[in-house]
Amino acid sequence: MADNPQIVMNDWLSSAAISANTAGLENLGLRIEVEREIDSTNAALKRRALSEDIHGVALFAETQTAGRGRLGRVWVSPPKSNIYLSLGWRTGLEPLKLAGLSLAAGCAIGEGLERNFGLKMQLKWPNDLYLGGKKCGGVLIDLVQSSNQDWTIVVGVGLNVAMPNSGGNDIDQPWTDLGSHSAVPLTRNEVGGQLLGALVPLLSSWQVGAFSQWRESWSRRDLMAGHQITVQQGNHSISGRADGVDQSGALRVVTNEGLTVVQSGEASMLRSKEL
Repeated sequence: MADNPQIVMNDWLSSAAISANTAGLENLGLRIEVEREIDSTNAALKRRALSEDIHGVALFAETQTAGRGRLGRVWVSPPKSNIYLSLGWRTGLEPLKLAGLSLAAGCAIGEGLERNFGLKMQLKWPNDLYLGGKKCGGVLIDLVQSSNQDWTIVVGVGLNVAMPNSGGNDIDQPWTDLGSHSAVPLTRNEVGGQLLGALVPLLSSWQVGAFSQWRESWSRRDLMAGHQITVQQGNHSISGRADGVDQSGALRVVTNEGLTVVQSGEASMLRSKEL
């Protein structure tokens, strides 16, 4: 996939080059940092938040040695191929009032990539990014509380941009990257800037119940809508037809017993032989 002509290869990430692609964010106090190698951008920002203000810190890495997705899954992170980003943002809201934020982040990213690169992003509840029915990225949101009891959001984004075929050998599901679908040439520095252009306005304007404004955007990109799915919640599972999400971002599942609303869990679409 890295041989796609729309991918500009071997562009080292650069804070200056990323910043050059963040028009309109100049006065919001962003601090763009790039590390060649790190254990995990989310983990690094969470550690720093215990002793410093990470509001506005956008930490990129060329490679991660311990990147993770939801439920502690390993995120495959080969160097000079993809985007590994974590953004710190202070919030006055308590964790329970941030419902739907990870879904809205996916919507904002999808809209930005479509607008700038012609990419038709699909979203899989609650936080996976897809192109052409194959996974290309994900969003992971962590919260950390400082010594003065303020909450800071850490939004992590992993996005395949120019994944070499060998780099995907350890991925346990069909995958793709942006360069295989982009309508225009792209670089990782451009993509990094566009991600910040999507996430910063979202975080700076987020209020209680804000996901309702993103629900239509989610519906247009909903990968699972209308499909038979199973949601795993610990030792319990729920099976039925995916029926979109509600105003808070919870998954709606129509089962034999009626409508069930799912707040959390691991959802998977059933293949035809499993129906």
